[in-house]
Amino acid sequence: MSGRSGVGVGVVLAMCALLIVGGMAWLTRSVLEAERERSLAEARARLEERIRLSLWRMDSLAAAVTIEENQRVLLPQAGGGENPLVRGRFRMDPDGGLEVLGELDKDDREKLAGLLDGRQPAAGLLTAIQGDNLWQSNRGYEVIPVEGPVQAAEQQQAWTNNERAIRGKAMNNAVSKAGLTQQVELPEAEAALEVASGGFQPIWIEAEPFLLRQVVGGLPGIEGVWLDGEAFREMLLGEIADLLPRARLEPSKPGGGVMELASFPWRLVPGDEAVADPALRGPVVASLAAGWGAVIVALVAGLALVRGVMRLSERRASFVSAVTHELRTPLTTFRLYSDLLASGAVSDEGKRAGYFRTMRREADRLSHLVENVLAFSRIERKGGKAPCSAVAVGPLLEGLRERCAERLAGAGLDLVVELEGGPVARTDAAGVEHVVFNLIDNAAKYAAGSEPAVVTISARTVRDEVEIEVADHGPGISANERGRVFRAFHKSAAEAADSKPGVGLGLALSRRIARDLGGELECREGEGARFVLRLPAA
Repeated sequence: MSGRSGVGVGVVLAMCALLIVGGMAWLTRSVLEAERERSLAEARARLEERIRLSLWRMDSLAAAVTIEENQRVLLPQAGGGENPLVRGRFRMDPDGGLEVLGELDKDDREKLAGLLDGRQPAAGLLTAIQGDNLWQSNRGYEVIPVEGPVQAAEQQQAWTNNERAIRGKAMNNAVSKAGLTQQVELPEAEAALEVASGGFQPIWIEAEPFLLRQVVGGLPGIEGVWLDGEAFREMLLGEIADLLPRARLEPSKPGGGVMELASFPWRLVPGDEAVADPALRGPVVASLAAGWGAVIVALVAGLALVRGVMRLSERRASFVSAVTHELRTPLTTFRLYSDLLASGAVSDEGKRAGYFRTMRREADRLSHLVENVLAFSRIERKGGKAPCSAVAVGPLLEGLRERCAERLAGAGLDLVVELEGGPVARTDAAGVEHVVFNLIDNAAKYAAGSEPAVVTISARTVRDEVEIEVADHGPGISANERGRVFRAFHKSAAEAADSKPGVGLGLALSRRIARDLGGELECREGEGARFVLRLPAA
């Protein structure tokens, strides 16, 4: 594959990877945003539930205080029990006369008188109870039906409004039923006096909480209860400490919103109950991690596949170029020499014999090339190990001596065979012969003209292995090239033309055969090229 084609494939692959990663990133962001919105909605819903429950609790507790006071007859002769939330009780006649009921210290009496004096006593308080400032008349909301699909926030708001209306109605009913009509026995009167009282109404007078009611009947006027605002507040907040530990209550005006209590003019402030971003759920994290893992694996697999295809294409192109070059030279020789011999242009018997020897050498070269290609193809298809048996290495190498010596002689090299002891390997004889001859052929190509002009084949037993070494005195192989020479078809067309004959298949095939035999073929450092075939000893 050309460099331009490789760059084009790389650009296309990079664009595809960017599209996949970008799409996955967008999907991840969308899932995280959706999960965050879901989690926040759930957290808000839980907070709304706590707020509604807190309002119900505080309304019930505050209404109980109001109902308890409603059931009292605030007359000096009637008396009444103590309530820790009450600072004082009083009556005011229509002319503004103030009568404090029960014990109240001097400072509190003066403060109470000042608070009530600022309201133009009886007339002002009566207007407050009956007018637009009446809390009771403003604490009911209409119940709104929640129909059809609505957003979570809208639905929560509608539910809160409805809860406010329901609480308002419940408090109205409870307080109105607590109105009092009793027969009060007066010591100074001969007959009983009927005292009719309405329910107490909560009201603020200069930031102080009061309960007021109008009394009609025998002793008309206004009755009131001065509450301890701080103690009242602490009691209500203590009731909801488990739900809203940082909540607070603030005085409120009528119509102040859905956070108001229906029983008393307080407004609930939840405090800093922030709706924090909850942690992602395990299944969401697992799904995203699995998705990203699949994307990464797919990208790596795609990159490896494309790289493998490109390398295979390069190897195929190199093989075709090298084989073309390898075939062109001997075929040209065959055609030239055969034409000369057929035409009778060569009459000298010596020249004719030389031509025939050249043609035979080229035929052997082509035969060896075809044999290597077929053997490599056979190993690639078969993929299994050859049957092995105990083989004496000495006789095997002696059987190869003549063929190897003849191949080296054509390159001006001599063969030396050295045996140490009688090594016996567990291997396949045909496979070893193929590997050794390939190494000899490789030495004949690259070590021609070396000094000394000798190629040595040696065999010895090293621990539990038999080593067969083929060494020459040629230029050798650099450290950078030692791994590359074992790759199949590693020669390009230019390398095939500029280097020694061959397609770059012999060493790759030899290593594959060595590994199929249970051994290994490696290139070692030293003078010239040193290839060592290691086989298991028998």
